[in-house]
Amino acid sequence: MSIPIVSISGRAEKGASRPFFCEGDDNHFYFVKRDNVSADQLVTEYVISRLAEECGLPVAPVRLLEIPEELVRYAIVDHVEEFQPGIAFGSQRVQFADEVRASHLRQIDDEVKLRCLCFDWWTRNSDRRLDLLGGDPNLLWDPVLQSVVLHDHDSCLDPDFDEDEFKREHAFRDARPFLEKPFFKKWRTKFESSIYNLDTIWKEMPDEWLIDSAGIGRTSLTREKIEAALIKPNIGIDAILPG
Repeated sequence: MSIPIVSISGRAEKGASRPFFCEGDDNHFYFVKRDNVSADQLVTEYVISRLAEECGLPVAPVRLLEIPEELVRYAIVDHVEEFQPGIAFGSQRVQFADEVRASHLRQIDDEVKLRCLCFDWWTRNSDRRLDLLGGDPNLLWDPVLQSVVLHDHDSCLDPDFDEDEFKREHAFRDARPFLEKPFFKKWRTKFESSIYNLDTIWKEMPDEWLIDSAGIGRTSLTREKIEAALIKPNIGIDAILPG
């Protein structure tokens, strides 16, 4: 079930889509995407974020949010045409969290790094980059729990994924030497088990994301295409392993 949005506070300054910052009637705040991204990006964001949850990764909680017509009518926000009534994707705000910086990396558990690295490789996510000068890792640091939080997955399933670039620029690239085949095999089993829930995840999405009011498909993605891409990636499974 979707959570109604009760107020909008503006838009994020960073990120290509500049998500809207809204409050739900469950008293949580969310970063919201809908008409500010393409239909393919919206579907990818939801499916991959939910798969991350199914894999037990520390992803920001995912929710479906309802944007009411009354709120849109009186909203004062940049590019209001990108904030229209309907069901939206919501990534719950992690209170007090800030963007991960290079100085945080040594505080992150090595196994979490490896699991995230494997997940991003398998889902062809080239959008988790970080170096000493900064970057856009789509990672948050929770100072209360002293842990990392993953967010923003609308760039996954990248058809132009470059595995060499991934190994050079990923935020957790320094963990690769500690990745061993038994760990990778165990993780692969966990990930492929999560894919069995893909049908349920697909059905969770509202029809309006997939088909417009005239009955015409809005996205080039299907559950079958995503499943094929994830179970049979176009790159060899040993590409991420050291050596």
